[in-house]
Amino acid sequence: MTAVLAPRAAALPERPPRRRAMLALARIEAVRFARHPLTLLAVLLFASPWVYDLVTGSTDRYPVLHDKVVGLQLSGLFILGGGALVVANLNALRAHRHRTDVLYSVLVLPDPWRTAAFLLAPLPYAAGVTLLAAARIGVLALLPGAAGRPDPAELALIPVLVVLLAATGVLLAKLIRSAVVAPLAMFAFAVAAFTVLVAAADGNMALRLLQPVMFGDLPFALPADLVDRPSLRHLGYVAGLAGLVAVGALLRSGARGRPVTAAAVLVSLVTAAAGAAQFHTDDALRHAAVAATDDPAGQQTCHRRGDVTYCAFADFTPWIPGWETVLQGVRRTVPTVTGPPLAVRQRVWAHGYPTGGPSGSTADETGRNLAWERAAAAAGTPAVIPAGTRWGDDTSEAVFAAGAAHRLMTGSAFASNGMVCGARGALLVWLVGQATPATARGLRKLDTASSGALAFLDDTTFVGLGVPDRDAAPGLSALRRPPAEVGALVTAHWTELTDPATPADRFAALMGVPIAPEPPAEERTVCTA
Repeated sequence: MTAVLAPRAAALPERPPRRRAMLALARIEAVRFARHPLTLLAVLLFASPWVYDLVTGSTDRYPVLHDKVVGLQLSGLFILGGGALVVANLNALRAHRHRTDVLYSVLVLPDPWRTAAFLLAPLPYAAGVTLLAAARIGVLALLPGAAGRPDPAELALIPVLVVLLAATGVLLAKLIRSAVVAPLAMFAFAVAAFTVLVAAADGNMALRLLQPVMFGDLPFALPADLVDRPSLRHLGYVAGLAGLVAVGALLRSGARGRPVTAAAVLVSLVTAAAGAAQFHTDDALRHAAVAATDDPAGQQTCHRRGDVTYCAFADFTPWIPGWETVLQGVRRTVPTVTGPPLAVRQRVWAHGYPTGGPSGSTADETGRNLAWERAAAAAGTPAVIPAGTRWGDDTSEAVFAAGAAHRLMTGSAFASNGMVCGARGALLVWLVGQATPATARGLRKLDTASSGALAFLDDTTFVGLGVPDRDAAPGLSALRRPPAEVGALVTAHWTELTDPATPADRFAALMGVPIAPEPPAEERTVCTA
């Protein structure tokens, strides 16, 4: 009897190793995670703006790549990450929702190993998110007007955010056995993130660095070399947070022992070290930002195109053809160019920008602009036409066109916050509107948003000028006449129309357009440009 039973007992298969069983479960859960309807919906929502831009032809032709990555982080956090949090939570609660968790005691894997499988399941999805985000940035980088360069660490942050929120979903499943808690937690997180974002906009550096997505505190783009975002250290900080959440889920599921303790200590040290390292200031970067603000010539590359010199930071040289198109459109009907040779130079307020507060007094602003003009003249480009670090939208092109028109009419430097009155104001408006279709659209938008005067303001540098409404109206009306007819009149009467003493009534009479009555002397605008 014993001899008969012994071979059978020896033939029984060995108990499968827990690690191999955990990986098998992780593979199955990864497939379930990827094909979950909420996961698919999140991917579609994440990619829908790209599809819309492609179908409608509204793709940003001049993307700043290192800023576009931060935009992807935001959508990755709330769309992909939010979906991952809910899906991971639902998957971890599946047994409880189906009332089969009481049967887990007879399975191969105890609860800590099953929890580890749920934590591993989102990793293939995160890898797919990496490829998706990289493909998006790659497509943008192929555009002729793409500026800057993406930071690999900032790109890698997108899948890490997905892993962080997915791990949070698993931890919530171990803390509260309810499928409602994950959507509520995501809503609470969104509210908290918005509150932190508002506080960070007021200059709170700690909040800006400790939130998952590290936004810049400037409302415009900087050259990549001047971006003050410790991306690699921030990546380590967020990855450490993901590790802490994962270890918390394992501890909650009953995991104990030296490996878990060592992992908890390690991720705590990494998170603390990376988080603290974010606050290290780079003096060399600060000095470079000061130089770029006050005297950028040493950091810029100049290109000669025809009789115009274009100087830009290296990241933004792909924008020069766009500047040239607008400038040549403005000067289409200009018979002569007075003053020094034409030059365009990019300006950026990389240091000392008043985030969360006013820009300072008018005297301070005038002093900054005069100092910048002196630096431009010392670099060999006097009476320069300024260009900012925002381009491709209609209003930015209209503001640049206004600066070009002012330079062509006066032969002098761009006046900061000056008022262009009389025939010159009407002519400036007409030159802007007839330059390109984009400047015409931008002019209409600026006119709609202005009151009392048509303002051409570059809010990235606080440089601007305006045309009183009464003087701007004939220029707007002239845009409704045949461009060739008005252009011939402008060319023939250029000297008269660019004379500061010529009133707007003369422009209106020449063009055959109406003009409002002259206001009382006490209500007239003081002209400074």
